[in-house]
Amino acid sequence: MRPSILSFVCACLAAVASAANAGAVEVRFVNTRLYTDAGNTAWEEEANLQAIDRHLKARGQRWLPANHVLKVDVLDVDLAGAVRPFHGGGIEIRVLRGGADFPRIHLKYTLEADGKVESSGDEWLTDLDYSGRLTGERNSGSLHYEKRMIDQWFKSRLLPGPGSAG
Repeated sequence: MRPSILSFVCACLAAVASAANAGAVEVRFVNTRLYTDAGNTAWEEEANLQAIDRHLKARGQRWLPANHVLKVDVLDVDLAGAVRPFHGGGIEIRVLRGGADFPRIHLKYTLEADGKVESSGDEWLTDLDYSGRLTGERNSGSLHYEKRMIDQWFKSRLLPGPGSAG
């Protein structure tokens, strides 16, 4: 085998081994038609819920030990900002004012290790100061504030102690 192919194969095997050693996250979205604000349109709502699903699963793979399973039921989503009409014409945009329009996610969760419940709860994730916090991150991607809020919750509730997340 040539060195470049060997390097590629080794990198692929390392990635598979890393994924096999990661924790798992199972996400269910409950009664989505009752959510406060998961998006302006049905298409946007679906895309936003998929982004939340992917983000929770990525954090579990990155931060949870292999023997851990996090089960999350998302009960409500209220995205940062509020939808407002934009100069007529039926166009609506999301406006972020940094006041009472903070992001919120209501969820129930159970964290299991080797099939035994380690912790569980019913919580509202909120970030009242979402627009005032400097993070040093340059993330203009979708759901920036919601993803940051999920990360903060994950680290404070589900990880053993400071410095344990990488």
